[in-house]
Amino acid sequence: MSLYRFRILLVILCKLVSLGWTTEGEATANMPTVMEAIIHAMIDFRREMLDNLQLSIEYHTEQLEEIKQYTKHMMEEQENRMKIEINEMKSTLGEIRNEVLPKSCDQVKSTSTGAYYIHPIADIEKPFLVFCNFENKFNLGGSWIVFLRRIDGSVDFYQNWTMYKHGFGDVNGEHWLGLEKLHLMTKSGGHELLVLLEDFEGNSTYALYNEFKNSSEKEEYKLTVENFSGTAGISLNYHNGMMFSTWDRDNDESGSRNCAKEYLGA
Repeated sequence: MSLYRFRILLVILCKLVSLGWTTEGEATANMPTVMEAIIHAMIDFRREMLDNLQLSIEYHTEQLEEIKQYTKHMMEEQENRMKIEINEMKSTLGEIRNEVLPKSCDQVKSTSTGAYYIHPIADIEKPFLVFCNFENKFNLGGSWIVFLRRIDGSVDFYQNWTMYKHGFGDVNGEHWLGLEKLHLMTKSGGHELLVLLEDFEGNSTYALYNEFKNSSEKEEYKLTVENFSGTAGISLNYHNGMMFSTWDRDNDESGSRNCAKEYLGA
């Protein structure tokens, strides 16, 4: 085994000699030059590696930017598709809601007086609760939407403009439905107004107007009532064409007086 190793070593020495290292003195003399060549070769190799690394980084940076732009584009497309789908779903739900929910009390599938949700027009997003009266008072038929109900004085009606605009009270008891809802219900088509008055002894009277409308807030919710019939008198005719008035928004025609403040109402 030792002879085998020796022969291998001889071969290596012979190779070194064949490369030019003929004597020990010459090899020692040439050693710095060889080391410098090796160092320069290593430096060049490292430079080449760094250059290749720089090119690789630039390439992958471009690839990442392309991926970023592609991902952004795909997300925008997905977002747009989702918006379209959501709008279509809203439209479908709105159509279903319009088919399911009644537009008025006369479309309610019941004859029991009470509170029901209605959706009078497509312009509003949410249906709202109203009190439907199906009693046939004075043979005038039922299915009346009650927007003002006073029974026992449990609700304070001395409220500001905002409260009268949006409504207050409980539809199952004393309440004011709201000027804005009243406008939405009466802004299109023909509408009637029935005023029922009843005392604590059970005596009742009524006023019926075959034309009734409540304008928008821009017009201060101006009242239109025409074509009176009934037994309660025509005192409401005086208010025909007048704007709504509250203690904090005086629209009445009484000059310096504020009737809402004076009579603690509206």
